[in-house]
Amino acid sequence: TQADAVSVMIRSEERLEKLISDLIQFSQAANGEFTLKLAPVNLAGIIDQAVKRSAQRAQAKQVTLQVDLTQELQLVYADEEKIYWVLLQLLDNAIKFTPSGGTVCVKAGAEEHKVKIGIADTGIGIPDHRIAEIFEPFHQLDSSSTRKYNGTGLGLALVKNIVEAHGSLIKVHSALERGSVFEFTLPYANNNQV
Repeated sequence: TQADAVSVMIRSEERLEKLISDLIQFSQAANGEFTLKLAPVNLAGIIDQAVKRSAQRAQAKQVTLQVDLTQELQLVYADEEKIYWVLLQLLDNAIKFTPSGGTVCVKAGAEEHKVKIGIADTGIGIPDHRIAEIFEPFHQLDSSSTRKYNGTGLGLALVKNIVEAHGSLIKVHSALERGSVFEFTLPYANNNQV
């Protein structure tokens, strides 16, 4: 009984910590205090950290986490902390909406003078006509009182802001009951004045 109570408290603390973090980031963006600290960044290292941080959650849900780097990645020009947060958020969502036995894969590879990053899952998918809604602040596709998935409705709105601040776009490809792919690009560091 005590172990169950501690487990509930830990989950509650994690949800509260995530809510506070999301609210701080969102308020900074809304107040125009959203700044990027751009520098050459080891993207493979950030992906590795984000996957390791997400591994326990994936394991608890019996979701397989994979990494597919098509080649050795060059340094990208980005805000390391914010891109790490974007990857964590996309991984968190992918794991949340993927049933047990499913797979979440982080892919990255060269595309012209950029690196394309994608987080693909075998989850529940999103109807085409509702994809734009997932980026609206404080909005959840299932807003009923009996909704199955927790969340603040801020994460993807912030992901969109951060990716767009890097001069990119977040693209979503999805099919119901087959999964989703969230993709964006980052420029190579040697294409920018540092």
